[in-house]
Amino acid sequence: MSADTAKCLTPAPGQTELPFADVPQDALPVLDQIQKRLDDVMKKAVADAGADFVDLYAHTGSNTACDGAGRGIGGLLEHSQIQFGNDKLPWYAHPNEKGRGIQAKWVADKAEQILNR
Repeated sequence: MSADTAKCLTPAPGQTELPFADVPQDALPVLDQIQKRLDDVMKKAVADAGADFVDLYAHTGSNTACDGAGRGIGGLLEHSQIQFGNDKLPWYAHPNEKGRGIQAKWVADKAEQILNR
């Protein structure tokens, strides 16, 4: 989620819907806090299990559906490239191609660190 929620009041280039559809602007920081909390819960669970955690929120949390043409997250109702029947599924605020590339880099870096221990 973007700290600048005003960016969420404009559709991304080529889109007609707002990135978070009809979610009110004042609710966006609340949603971001929930996302941060989920990240913290996962981080703790992974640490408790003695495993390694890739904190994707820390590395990609500033690249949101509200970041226009350079966004790494698709908007709630923005069509993805995933075909289902005659329709393309929406992103539902999940990583798009760019976002998956960013996340893959961080996961690959962590895997390399683990392999080089």
